[in-house]
Amino acid sequence: LQMSLVPSELILCVLEHEYYTPWRTRPSGTPNYKLLKACALVCRTWSGPAQSLLFRSVIHIDDRSIHQFFAALLSSAARGRALGDCVRVLEIWIPNDIWIINGGCNQNDFANILLACPRMYQLRLNVIGKSELEEKTLKKLSVAGRRLKALEVFCYEPKSPIPFHVLEMWPNIEFLRIGSTDTMMCGAGELVQRKGAELCLYQLELMTPSTSEVINWLLASSANSLRILDLGRHTIEQHINILAPHAPQLRSLRISCRDGHPGDLKLLRMCTALEELVLYEIPERSPLALNLSPTIECITFETASRSVRSFSLKLQAVIDVVDALPNLKVVTYRNQWQEESVEYDLEVLEAKCRVKGVEVVISDMPPWVGYEDPVKVKRFPRTRSVSNFGAMS
Repeated sequence: LQMSLVPSELILCVLEHEYYTPWRTRPSGTPNYKLLKACALVCRTWSGPAQSLLFRSVIHIDDRSIHQFFAALLSSAARGRALGDCVRVLEIWIPNDIWIINGGCNQNDFANILLACPRMYQLRLNVIGKSELEEKTLKKLSVAGRRLKALEVFCYEPKSPIPFHVLEMWPNIEFLRIGSTDTMMCGAGELVQRKGAELCLYQLELMTPSTSEVINWLLASSANSLRILDLGRHTIEQHINILAPHAPQLRSLRISCRDGHPGDLKLLRMCTALEELVLYEIPERSPLALNLSPTIECITFETASRSVRSFSLKLQAVIDVVDALPNLKVVTYRNQWQEESVEYDLEVLEAKCRVKGVEVVISDMPPWVGYEDPVKVKRFPRTRSVSNFGAMS
């Protein structure tokens, strides 16, 4: 059978099957660009489907390739528009003046690229420096980001106002990951004078600590919409009053529970409708199981402890949780250390789960690997998969 005679629908199915690389091959779990580029050169019939997937996720762009990408979008009216329409995920940097001089993307290029990708679903925005967006850039972005649903923004200057500028322009954002190199306090004094964000967030992930003013501003309009909250490994004592109104509606909470931090367990007790709980840390002395909702179906846990005794104590807390939760279906352990010394404790956990009919997953995928797509959840755990392409179209 000649390759040119294979139906394009079948070609697309084959390419989607091999779309993602294993995380060990590319640590961020990126698309298999090498394969897609090779398939695009097979013949004209294969070129279209392969290129549509090549341009679906445009990430890991450096100061040279950003201009190559821009040139492809502007290569011709018809071809450039077709390629721009394929883009669903874009990762880009807004640099300071030094980066621009060295070939980085300037603000005008950034806005024009977004305009050239009208069906973009997710933007990963890295901001360097404290510079503000120019007025002409803001006008373009107010149009360019109307269809965005997911935003990941990381600032290399904690006081940068840019995240707040774009979030005010893009109230359609439902999935937000936000972080900085230090406590997120950008524009905090200014926020007091502003109306809260009009975002109706479904998911909020705080990659780094944030001030109460920032969190309060971000969640101002999300009382009825927030379902997934990721607090990372940060102390939340000072934010309890802000988070409390959202707790009863949460379906997934990702949090560190530590001895000596009663706010962690206090928030857990408020979450009466949880379906998924992700624990970045587990207490050794505080009773975890007594503070959990019986509605939980999935638990994922990891621990930074290198002590075998400490690990045993924390794993016993998980075993107590398995005993206590009547609806538990899946327990996932992210095994960061892969030490043989903990194998016996894990066998005890697996035996307890077998008795209760609970599936055990031991994953060596590190926590920094993106393993989820920003889509609304029918059942947990949520994954990154080509089956989510429709929801992100």
